Amino acid sequence: MIVKEKDYLEQALQDLESIAQLADIRDDTRAKVERELKIMRAGERGEANSAYFIDFHYRNKDNWAVIHDLRIEYGGNVAQIDHLLINRILEFYVLESKSYAYGVKITERGEFLFWYNNHYIPVESPIEQNKRHILVLEQLLKRENLLPKRLGMTLSPTFKPYVLVAPKSRVIRPSAKVFNTDMVIKSDELFRQIETNFGSMGALSMTTAVTKMVAKETLEQIAHQLISYHHPITIDYYAKFGIVKPSAAPQPVQNNEQFEAAPTTSGYFCYRCKQAISRKVAVFCFQNKQRFGGKAYCFDCQKAF
Repeated sequence: MIVKEKDYLEQALQDLESIAQLADIRDDTRAKVERELKIMRAGERGEANSAYFIDFHYRNKDNWAVIHDLRIEYGGNVAQIDHLLINRILEFYVLESKSYAYGVKITERGEFLFWYNNHYIPVESPIEQNKRHILVLEQLLKRENLLPKRLGMTLSPTFKPYVLVAPKSRVIRPSAKVFNTDMVIKSDELFRQIETNFGSMGALSMTTAVTKMVAKETLEQIAHQLISYHHPITIDYYAKFGIVKPSAAPQPVQNNEQFEAAPTTSGYFCYRCKQAISRKVAVFCFQNKQRFGGKAYCFDCQKAF
């Protein structure tokens, strides 16, 4: 079951696009704005792709709670979790989405290098990011007593971190003996990885898991309690780049494909069967123009492509 959708960044994207279109800003400032806009769009694409595969398999499963885009401020630290999957045996799959459009290289020391403009650029390790996210999440769960108890004992969660990259991303890895990168997987492989994790459980692990299984209602309660700690952040990009906001900033123009696929009502619909679809499904289709031709399709109709 999907408990929380992603917080979309329409206003932030509009502000950055409006700033980039201003005629009286410095060239170096415009370059910084365009870079920020490019990074944000790439992040949105990465999270939308991962969310699509997650929702495809888990949106109708009552034994799983799905939370997209959870930002926690706790104990003086911040955890920005892209996707969080929780099941009834209290396994917390902490998922970090990355959009490495041109590929990524992981060195033997665990450094991440992003391929851009014909050379590698070092980027923050999403593996280390996930470790920090889990520390904050674990502190919140335990200190705020969000975990259920049985026979007076608090049940212990199990954290499983993964870094999700686009299915077509090229990942160059070191030898597993030198640096293990098994937690970096393609987003369309997540479901299979989770099934493999269940299948590889030994008899003792399975017995332990069964003894701490919680009810579906308890699972949903944990998810909603976590969401109550969600603190989205809003950035004033005009102030960030030292620009006075115009009284009426120009609005970005939609491209023809977006305009054609967008419905005239308040929701979105499948271009083929005309059934209502969520905005997230529509955005996924728009961001995969080569596959869907700039049209939006429901989950069932997407199978035809």
